[in-house]
Amino acid sequence: MNYVEWLRIRNTLRIYAIVLGVLIVLALIVRISVNGQLSNGQFIVDKVSREPGTVISHSVVNGLSRTTIYNAHDRTTITVDDQTDGGKLIHIVEPGTKASTETHRLGSFQVTESSSGTSGMRSITFNTDAAANFVIFIAMASFAALIFATIWGCSFACEHGHLEYALLKPVTRTRYALGIVGVDIVGMAIAGAMTIVAAIICQSMFEIPHFDFSHVIEPITALCIVLPIAWYALLNAATTSMRRGYGAVIGFAWPIAFMLIGLSHASFGDFPVSHVFHSIFVAASRLIPLTYLPSVGDNGTPTSDVPLADTTKLAIVTGLMLIYGALALVQWRRVEA
Repeated sequence: MNYVEWLRIRNTLRIYAIVLGVLIVLALIVRISVNGQLSNGQFIVDKVSREPGTVISHSVVNGLSRTTIYNAHDRTTITVDDQTDGGKLIHIVEPGTKASTETHRLGSFQVTESSSGTSGMRSITFNTDAAANFVIFIAMASFAALIFATIWGCSFACEHGHLEYALLKPVTRTRYALGIVGVDIVGMAIAGAMTIVAAIICQSMFEIPHFDFSHVIEPITALCIVLPIAWYALLNAATTSMRRGYGAVIGFAWPIAFMLIGLSHASFGDFPVSHVFHSIFVAASRLIPLTYLPSVGDNGTPTSDVPLADTTKLAIVTGLMLIYGALALVQWRRVEA
């Protein structure tokens, strides 16, 4: 048993639990402060009702309240329907000639816009409590795991303080190292789970959560899971042989990584030497797992800035994880007390 590593993870996660608790309390304060605005669709009604010629009517449809706002001058009709889950379905019909059909989503907030272009009208529907893509929560957990992968990325280097004891345990060096790695991966998984739970609790303060699991079984999900482990392996490979100074490596890891990634996208002009430097930075950035860090796209789903297929990115990150893990393990087998 790697008791020291378990204690390190326990202490770190305890601090993280306190941080998440503070964020939940802040979310509760925000929820209470905007309770009047979120309790109904009155904020929309108040805004439109100030315009001259606006007619507002109230009705009950299928046992739920409906508010209809009509302005003949602007040829605009707004319908606000209460939903059984506490959300709002806001439907707007207004003049518009551009033909389009688009859907944008940010978490549980979904906007659908459609127009034929021939009728001279367009329709916009706001769903304040649509089903949120659960991959977003996985991406949030992945980012939290990346932070803890950085904190624990010098686990082998930390053993230098008591190598005389660590290397005399009745297990092989490889097994001892794999035990440390396994404990740290479990810690990252716990941190990710804590992040998802805290996010759901915060969302529940504003609306009843609904989740869309249809995109969970996709390469982007596996990429979110493998990325923190690959980043952890890289940091361990860089620090395993260091007896001191590994804290600086951990501290500057993110700035250096993003600097190289930024330089790989920078333009250095059309000079031959510029192309050489650009190629060097591109090659260096491709060796950094953070290069393949997903970002949130227009529809609220995680995407990546690297122009490669998700399966290709997953294969690259998995390969980097194995290579850096092997390098760290080889160095660990060679350290001397």
